[in-house]
Amino acid sequence: MNIRVIANPVAGGGRGRVQAEALASTLECGGAEVELVLTQQAGDAEPAAARSGADVVVAVGGDGSINEVVNGLTENDSSLAILPMGTANVVARELRLPRDPAESAALILQGKTMPMDAGLRNGRRFLLGAGAGLDAAVAEAVSRVRGKKSSFWKWVGPSIRTALSYAFPAIRVTVDGELVSETAQYAVVGNCRYSAGVFPVTPRARIDDGLLDVCLFHDLNAVKLAWLAALVRNPSFIKRKDIVYRQGKQIAFAVAGETAAPLQVDGDPAGQIPADFEVEEKAVSVITPRANG
Repeated sequence: MNIRVIANPVAGGGRGRVQAEALASTLECGGAEVELVLTQQAGDAEPAAARSGADVVVAVGGDGSINEVVNGLTENDSSLAILPMGTANVVARELRLPRDPAESAALILQGKTMPMDAGLRNGRRFLLGAGAGLDAAVAEAVSRVRGKKSSFWKWVGPSIRTALSYAFPAIRVTVDGELVSETAQYAVVGNCRYSAGVFPVTPRARIDDGLLDVCLFHDLNAVKLAWLAALVRNPSFIKRKDIVYRQGKQIAFAVAGETAAPLQVDGDPAGQIPADFEVEEKAVSVITPRANG
């Protein structure tokens, strides 16, 4: 088995390199041929993943690193494996992946895969999801202060300050051509269940159902946000009158008022709406314990 390990060396508070080296060593002991690639800057992982010659490409890092790798895999048919080393690790949580290099190596060498859908925006894949509104504003604020090393604590201050000052511009949303809201103030497209790190905002999302899930929040303010943060732990929150929940294959966010809402994709700032999304069914073959049934 030929395996390419692509690692962000500063992920996990600077532990990315050590964990990647431990993973590579364990894989070699298991009989694999391993190439270790350490990225130097944002964008390096995508071309490394695009090169042919690997049966498996392993992303060592957070959801942003995984996003780069999965976009590189449009050029080949390598399977995707992940050693989570980020702040939120949403995709890894969805796939039930271990954080220990030895456990990850054993899973990779076992080689069992399942197909995973991806979302598409402007021809680029995302595995986690996208959001317009508050979470995107938080992502922008964090990106300005976090430097090369990210951590949970670097999100706390910007999250609180942004929640208290955000103006909640209106968002127009269509799903498969149907207008579902012109007054949403926070809109989430989910390929996975979790958004904004640890919140199951799209609880009905499944990674292999050929659909994207959409959750829209209305009538928001800073006080209500704190209450909703606790409420979303219960999947039945989507039945509330101020929530609209849909599933579909094509989603569009547009400006509904005078101000455009910011946008994030897979946790990284992505400009502003308007934005269009569609599902790419069975986009990538992922190594996961879920493949065992």
